[in-house]
Amino acid sequence: MNIPESSNPSFIFDLFRQMNHYSLSYIYRGGFSIDLSNKILSLAETNMANHSESSATKKKVYFIMLESLQNITRHSDIKPQEKIDNSSFFVIQRLVNDYYISSGNIVENKNIDSLKSKLSKVNSLDKESLKVYYKETLSQGDFSAKGGAGLGLIEMARKSGNKLAYDFKKINEDLSHFYFQIKVSVPEIDLGAEDINIDRLTWIEGLEEQILERNLNLIYQVDFNQENLISILSMTEGNIGNKKDLALSKKIFNIIVELSQNIYKHADEPDPSKDGKSGILMIGEKDREYTITTGNLILSSKVESLSASLDKVNNADFDELDTLFNSIIMKDEQKGQKGAGLGFIDLKMKSQNNLIYNYSPVDADYSFFEIQVIVAEK
Repeated sequence: MNIPESSNPSFIFDLFRQMNHYSLSYIYRGGFSIDLSNKILSLAETNMANHSESSATKKKVYFIMLESLQNITRHSDIKPQEKIDNSSFFVIQRLVNDYYISSGNIVENKNIDSLKSKLSKVNSLDKESLKVYYKETLSQGDFSAKGGAGLGLIEMARKSGNKLAYDFKKINEDLSHFYFQIKVSVPEIDLGAEDINIDRLTWIEGLEEQILERNLNLIYQVDFNQENLISILSMTEGNIGNKKDLALSKKIFNIIVELSQNIYKHADEPDPSKDGKSGILMIGEKDREYTITTGNLILSSKVESLSASLDKVNNADFDELDTLFNSIIMKDEQKGQKGAGLGFIDLKMKSQNNLIYNYSPVDADYSFFEIQVIVAEK
């Protein structure tokens, strides 16, 4: 479905529209650990299995993801006392027959010339020359305390068959943001030396700036189905809330579950061939206040009744919500089915806040529905 431009789109709707042609977009900003890296790799494996990718493609994507994640954890240059956001970020996207794997971290300006030299050298070589250069670099043994002397860069270029896209943006006299992107084509096609897709890298750079402005930690756009739902919940579990406040972490996780299931169960999908429902999930945090937002398509004919259900929940106090919750359950037991509206009640009761929602018309039949839940640490 081609989603048209909107005159005044919300951030999530505009992002959903831009990502509409991707079958997967996973964006994470924050601290990286071995456990988180393993979960990101597992998420990619699940999605590649869903797309029935070849074994060769899976190995290439997995290797490049692993190298990119290791580069983030090994080579970020920032001291704890620096008064700047030191979060790194990682992005994997699938667009038609290509995987785009992007990353970003902070580096010291004094290391940029050396890094640029390595990147430029790798991009100047063809497949056979890269093989020779790898052996030469390996035999020279010029390794630093942080790892190999550009061996990972050489191998990523060799395995992907594409050039390395990169950029640096100066933060101050000492530090810069380092942006890196590589493409894996499916099926594997050698597109030649000119294939440095700086346009997509520039888009990622702009997106990262917007993510920082909005204090977002995670954006997940995919066809929501049972398997993907399990993967995204595994990704978020253990990386949300305060590990010292298990009650808060559990509350946030349960809200993510409810909102994700809402897409899976109740979104309207224009493309019947899809194995799932188109949707987007965003999670942000600032000053111990967590914001969970989802968006999906619904039939415009449902907007009025859905708004009425949300308004009813928002206008009720918590005693009234408890009564409403029980009355819906009683009616459902008599009908032998699960009623609508219980999820909204549960979201308000768990968050102790009203639910924020919005609609954006897409075409004559569909609207984009977004709902946001805010949970604050008490």
